[in-house]
Amino acid sequence: MIQIQDLSYKYSGASESVFDGLSLEFGEGRIYGLLGRNGVGKSTLLYLMSGLLMPRQGRIVIDGQEPRLRQPSLLEEVCFVPDEFALPGISLSQYVKFYGRMYPRFSQEVFDDCLRDFEMTDVKRLGELSLGQKKRVMVSFALATRCSVLLMDEPTNGLDIPAKNLFRKLVARHMADDQTIIVSTHQVHDVDALLDHIVIMGRASDAILLNASIAELQERYAFQYRSMSEPCDDALYFEPTPQGRAVVVANTTGEETTVNLELLFNAVVKGKMTK
Repeated sequence: MIQIQDLSYKYSGASESVFDGLSLEFGEGRIYGLLGRNGVGKSTLLYLMSGLLMPRQGRIVIDGQEPRLRQPSLLEEVCFVPDEFALPGISLSQYVKFYGRMYPRFSQEVFDDCLRDFEMTDVKRLGELSLGQKKRVMVSFALATRCSVLLMDEPTNGLDIPAKNLFRKLVARHMADDQTIIVSTHQVHDVDALLDHIVIMGRASDAILLNASIAELQERYAFQYRSMSEPCDDALYFEPTPQGRAVVVANTTGEETTVNLELLFNAVVKGKMTK
């Protein structure tokens, strides 16, 4: 369980706070999609949860411990894959030998399985890899740590289409029942089939615009496509598409539809749907 209580944070020299009294919870056994416009603090929140940034006020508690204290007993249970990173100019085996031992449940078997599917079994020097290749290695390593909390910031950036498909399959294959995975992304189409809970962030004054499970969203709303000639008087929100209109309406029939995350996001940030 991750508990965020009355969290405030502002970067040094900034005129406005990123967060001002944010409270939020993340449960175990779920994959969360952390969505929001640029600059709302998605990456900052992941850095705070990983203990790489320190709150100005409030607190973050993960299984009874605060990341800001940098206690080894918590750090070995939290793995963070940032959007941008550099890898040392060493071999893959040297990297695993050094960093793998920081995670007591690190699984070489899971690591090898991911690398094999990603076609990354012949890696020589990490510093020579492309961005997409580095992402494949780091996602594989993160899944192999078997940490109780896995944080990923734009994990599909740099991946080609086959690798994005593999990313979804590998996360689903290797996620543990008691694990919490939080994925911050703008590329909702890359991960929408994985997610079972959505958090949409706004600015500091209204930090959480939506916090709901996929099941709750399917119960409350229906996502449809209609021709341009069909009326949309009952629509909470709609957008034109090459096929007609993408529409979200109240679910009055009880029939579940696939959640259109891009449509949902646009509706929420434009104030057409509330939490």
